[in-house]
Amino acid sequence: MNQLPPQTREAELEIENAHLRQRVYDAELIAERAMALLNRADEQHRTIEKQLRRSRNDLQSVTDTINQLVWRSGDDGDWTSASPQWTAYTGQSEGQSLGLGWLDTVHPDDRERSLEAWHGALAQGALEIDHRLRRASDGTYRWFQTRATPLRDPSSGRTVEWFGTSTDVHELRAVQERQRLLLGELQHQARNTLAVVRGMARRLAETSRSVDGYAGELDDRLNAFSRVLGTVTRDPGIGVDLEGLVAQEVLAQLANEGEQVEIFGPVILLPSQAAETLGLAIYELASNAAEHGALTKPHGRVKITWTREPSGSGTHLVFVWQETSLVSHIGQPEKRGSGFHFLEQTLVDRLKADVTLTFAPLGVRCTICMPLTKPITPIGR
Repeated sequence: MNQLPPQTREAELEIENAHLRQRVYDAELIAERAMALLNRADEQHRTIEKQLRRSRNDLQSVTDTINQLVWRSGDDGDWTSASPQWTAYTGQSEGQSLGLGWLDTVHPDDRERSLEAWHGALAQGALEIDHRLRRASDGTYRWFQTRATPLRDPSSGRTVEWFGTSTDVHELRAVQERQRLLLGELQHQARNTLAVVRGMARRLAETSRSVDGYAGELDDRLNAFSRVLGTVTRDPGIGVDLEGLVAQEVLAQLANEGEQVEIFGPVILLPSQAAETLGLAIYELASNAAEHGALTKPHGRVKITWTREPSGSGTHLVFVWQETSLVSHIGQPEKRGSGFHFLEQTLVDRLKADVTLTFAPLGVRCTICMPLTKPITPIGR
């Protein structure tokens, strides 16, 4: 067997080393991109934490300025006196509040609980109950925290009377609920960010034909996910506007509404976990249209519509993506990549959606029917 001259062998080794260095460089770029996305997610998490701290400060302000309604009572809630604050708030005179008269100002749904709390107060040595009291000025019910302790006869231990206060905690409860929502969103985003990045990388590794292709496709999807994540975390308590989500991904493909793209549908605010998944699905459809579909043709058109449809199990969102190229046929793809996998399987798994994807002679049509009233499985579950 003839051996290659040393110079030729060295040249081949240099070429192989160059290819290897390029692959390492590409892998480093992918890692840097993923890290940048994680850093952005971390910054968004810090923003939510700042909102939590602001909520805690609001909570302290509410606590410092609340007014208390003061009263005295015998056992089992048999009131013996009420303060002027009680009269000013409820509109009841002191005489009307005596005995169990005060119960008339309690919300009907809370009256039984209030009496049960009084029946157990003597054994527990204290009264603790949160219930709603009617405000005389406008007839609304607000949450109050009612607490009372007994004054006992030192010699016999018998309860002489109870001293109690009712404190308006309506705003306090609203702040606490806001904190709970923000904390839940923070935890959700922390888990899902890593889960989505891992899922993208794994699916692309299974379908990409080269390192270059893998790096480019992963970078595009990371950009799309970054856009969706930014929209979702802007104000997690309100929801994500579907029209804005669609327009964002269409614009990202350099397609302007009104030229080749028509967008129409009612106002729908999606919960964050649904918006994340549907936003990535819209990206897959938009990028496919820009690379292989109707947006590659001067006369190509994309019509994106959605409606609310009643069903036996509640309300469904019916989302339709329709492409038409008008002058030439667009054929079936030779290979169904990770984008089609996302549309045909991931949407079904995460959103409990029915997905119909067809390749008509003049363009792609995708119909997504998903529940708006049923619980939606979080990403990464």
